[in-house]
Amino acid sequence: MIVPLSPGAPAHYFQEVAHLHETELQAGLLAKFGVPFLADFYHYLARDPGCVLLVALEGDKVIGFVSGTHDIRKFYRRFVLRRGLKLAMRLVPYLLARRSVSTIASIRRYMTSRDTTQLPVSELTSLAVDPGTQRKGVGKTLFAALQEHFRSQGIEVFQVTAAKTQPAALRFYPALGAKLVTKTQLGTLESFVFVCPTVGRAIRQV
Repeated sequence: MIVPLSPGAPAHYFQEVAHLHETELQAGLLAKFGVPFLADFYHYLARDPGCVLLVALEGDKVIGFVSGTHDIRKFYRRFVLRRGLKLAMRLVPYLLARRSVSTIASIRRYMTSRDTTQLPVSELTSLAVDPGTQRKGVGKTLFAALQEHFRSQGIEVFQVTAAKTQPAALRFYPALGAKLVTKTQLGTLESFVFVCPTVGRAIRQV
């Protein structure tokens, strides 16, 4: 069963989403901040009117989730303004432990350097499925549910980024109609940007 999470959803749902993100999306920066931060992040995302958080439930357990935003740059600006202090408190120990500022540069590039004249502003921000339920169509069902949400908002295309270290994702999105349009660099990690339709239509290469 696929359901949208509202801010009033049971707290353990957000904890389970956070745990899935930390364990299944390790290539990304947010996974390094830990479950408490991620639970707060997804609780904030569920309240944001420009975002959606959908979960796949098996009984009362979250076995997968997908999140998306109508405008990625506007969302991150809102998040930093409203959660910037908490983000900084999580980020500083992470940087000190590694004696590096490359992570800050990576965040800044991600949030400010998107060429929105060429790429859709709407984005699938994360998708993860419990390893015990993979290959059962949960990921495809979540992806289709996000497509339907975007379509209901009048959005025809959206983007999604997958890292070179995520071979399963690099196969998954093209199999569902996504087209590779460009490459990007998140810190030292090479990543690939796909554009996905919400309706049956060809996507122009950019």
